[in-house]
Amino acid sequence: MRSFLSLFGALGYCLALSISAAEAAEVHVLTDANFEHQTQASTGQTTGKWFVKMYAPWCGHCKKLAPVWDELADKAEAESPEDGILLAKVDCTKEKAVCNRFKVRGYPTLLYFAERSMFRYSGARDIDSLAAFATGGYKESKGEDVPAPPSWFDEKVKEIRKMLDSNEQIKMIADDFQHIVQMRKNAAVVLVAIGLVVGLLMGCVLGGSGGTKTTLRKSKKA
Repeated sequence: MRSFLSLFGALGYCLALSISAAEAAEVHVLTDANFEHQTQASTGQTTGKWFVKMYAPWCGHCKKLAPVWDELADKAEAESPEDGILLAKVDCTKEKAVCNRFKVRGYPTLLYFAERSMFRYSGARDIDSLAAFATGGYKESKGEDVPAPPSWFDEKVKEIRKMLDSNEQIKMIADDFQHIVQMRKNAAVVLVAIGLVVGLLMGCVLGGSGGTKTTLRKSKKA
């Protein structure tokens, strides 16, 4: 009987853990492909307020922040559901377009998107400080305009560059062309310099000849 009760208790505990894990708030994974669609960062932000962590997997500070970020997601959902705060993360070693768009220079970079603006977080990285910022503290900091996402043209140019870089023959032709252009530029500079020197010499010669003729005429009149 005791063994049955112990087994039943263990099963109940496992079930409770499973339910708790299932109910844990999600930290959304954002990429170059879905960032703007999910956050609508530059087009109204109607999907909620987004607290986004820009990180690198090798970064020690990012690793330390990871469990705090998960806890913050749970805290925001449990204590402030009416604020519509969503937690997310972007791996800058993979999603370079997003991180370049927001000029990420160090890790982790924490950006809060709310009220059609962007707020940079630079405070302490403990759960209480982060929660205070997300639930209203951001209003005390200066908001920035949200950079626009890359245009269709920019994306196509990037695709063409990737295609060219991946093709060795085209890359060699492009390098040769650039070398030829550079040689022509150098040759043009040399020709211009030679032209200036020749022009100055001719000017001096002609100027001297003109002065001599004028002197001879004056002598004859006298």
